[in-house]
Amino acid sequence: MSSKVIVAQTARRRARKSATANLKDVPSLAEFVHRRTVLHQYRSFLKCIHSIPKEDEKQRNHMRVEVKERFLTLQHETDSLTIQMAIKEGDRRLAQLQSMVGYTPTSATATADDRDSWINTPDKDDPRGRVGVEWPWQSDK
Repeated sequence: MSSKVIVAQTARRRARKSATANLKDVPSLAEFVHRRTVLHQYRSFLKCIHSIPKEDEKQRNHMRVEVKERFLTLQHETDSLTIQMAIKEGDRRLAQLQSMVGYTPTSATATADDRDSWINTPDKDDPRGRVGVEWPWQSDK
């Protein structure tokens, strides 16, 4: 074999080894999905906290710090079961917080037609837009 061929083979082996060494840092699909879910949940918490009235800035800051601390405590967790349990607990707490502050997340699939819906009509008696107590065809009007 010529020296050029040996040098080329050696260079290819080195390139292959360095390429596989870089793949060790690439997360698996499950890790990627977990990360995406956690980031979505964190952003949802922040959006919900942002919907708290500005008059209660002290409470907003307290909740923001608490959410950040909770997420940072499990930041380096690698056990899949622990991560899934933390996500479920976060979903439960997010739903609880949303119900407390009256936050309804906007849907990414909402269209302009949805804004004209009777559900989104402001009502001074029911700010959350729930259905009234009597049926429309039974009114005395």
